[in-house]
Amino acid sequence: MANDHSAPGAITCAPEAVTGPGAARIVRQFRQIVLWPIQLITQPTDRRRESPDVLFERLGGGNWELVDDEFGVEGDAFQERHYREFVAFLPHVQRFLYGDAPGSLRGLGKGDAPLRVYRRTDVAAVRMVLTEGAAAVTCRVAHVDLHFFHDVDAVILAFEFYASDLPLSVVNDIMYRFGRAYPPGWTETGEALHCPVSVEWLDKDGNVLAASDYERRERYLSFVGHQRTACFAAHWEFLLKPLVPESSRSKSPLSFRQIEYYRMPVMTYLTLERAWEVQRADYIRLAFATGQGVNGDAPFAERFLRDFESRHCYDRYYHEGVETSGVSARFLLSGHAFTIIADGNATRLEDNERGLLGQFRHQYFLLFLISHFHKAALLMLSDRLVAAIKQLEMQSAQSSQGFRRETFRLQEAFMRFTQRYWFTEVSDQAQTRDLFRMQRTHLGNEELYKELRGEIFDMVQYLDSDVLRRQSGTIHRLTAVTIVGLVGTIATGFLGMNLIDETSAPIGLKLAYFGIVGAAVTVLTVAVVVFSRPLTALLDRLSGERS
Repeated sequence: MANDHSAPGAITCAPEAVTGPGAARIVRQFRQIVLWPIQLITQPTDRRRESPDVLFERLGGGNWELVDDEFGVEGDAFQERHYREFVAFLPHVQRFLYGDAPGSLRGLGKGDAPLRVYRRTDVAAVRMVLTEGAAAVTCRVAHVDLHFFHDVDAVILAFEFYASDLPLSVVNDIMYRFGRAYPPGWTETGEALHCPVSVEWLDKDGNVLAASDYERRERYLSFVGHQRTACFAAHWEFLLKPLVPESSRSKSPLSFRQIEYYRMPVMTYLTLERAWEVQRADYIRLAFATGQGVNGDAPFAERFLRDFESRHCYDRYYHEGVETSGVSARFLLSGHAFTIIADGNATRLEDNERGLLGQFRHQYFLLFLISHFHKAALLMLSDRLVAAIKQLEMQSAQSSQGFRRETFRLQEAFMRFTQRYWFTEVSDQAQTRDLFRMQRTHLGNEELYKELRGEIFDMVQYLDSDVLRRQSGTIHRLTAVTIVGLVGTIATGFLGMNLIDETSAPIGLKLAYFGIVGAAVTVLTVAVVVFSRPLTALLDRLSGERS
């Protein structure tokens, strides 16, 4: 969807020699895209009408720029890969991804361009040390993008990097360790579990812009102990600036909150020589993005993996056990990870315009983005629902009114999300359609959507029934007041028949009579309202109503 120029060539891929299991198998082309869905939180500013993306652009300080896509440009800038990407999707998905108005993106309104992408270009490479004592691996960075969605406070960071001629064991370790927002724990010697030893962002001249701090155990422990929320690694915080964590000491009109698991969803593209020789255990590790095992064993029990091929493999173009003159590609999906392993004609595999690599970076990336956006948006709405219920106090009229307003706002937000963004079919191309269905199934989006829809409408139904209950009680009270008031009406009517003739009495006496009758009627009415419930019950008993 966006421009596809890679990072400047001053930084080269530098994988040092690696030894160990799987080191002999070399990955010709390795490319990975890490997604990080986060919730955007805005604070009131003097410019109250600024949308979150415009505020982000203003606060970015030049680090982020709006990607003005190829639509509406002059000359030959609109390339075939963008055309192929566009026509791969159904019209309703095209309107979501590219807008539904002609012209440049900068000239379109927010509703006309639901998806906006901001890109930072200062990060040209990433250097990582995966395990203690291992050699550093440096990869070029292709894109660092932040995707904003109109009317939804969920944004997604997309970090794409690539390398060539890496051992498969190193690639497997990168898939397993790289996309970690924070460490889940530490070893007895202080090493962060499942995380790289170090990660550094480099500029085009090789200077370090930011580095990870996974080893700073006390920082993470202290932060969680005081803030009751996770502390993010320093290099990821740097990448998201001007966004700051919600509980950070740095004050900003824009902050973010974690939505999903701390391990980021990952897409990986691999081309191998003799892919038909890859063992089943290796496919399993690539499908689930797990780390290297001992002696090449599978990461999970065989009973769990019994239906691995049917549930996690899409083999429409995979020629198992044989060498083919064309392209053999296997798609592996587990929800968290989306992996393509290909072998065959290098031109058809690595052509960014018409080859499988171009499809990976465009059509398949958008499939992955859409499915994880759906899940993130649904989880965010679910979190808002829980927060609304948590603030509800039935004894407080103000709390009940606030709960009612928030519930209807949630219903409105859910309705807008459903009509604008929620779709179960994205393409009529067989492989695109099938892969999207598999991805949605693994993420459980359909079940999550139904569950959230049921919860929201249960809340609305509760509010509607509460209104009906209150109205019913009011009608009963008014009925009691009317019946008792009928007695007063007849009595005053009887008095109005001139049985007591005071027409010639002084005005003061008339006012006194009026005041006495008015006070009596008022006291009677108030008493009836106060005792309306038992009076209603008495009327029900007198009329024979027992229920």
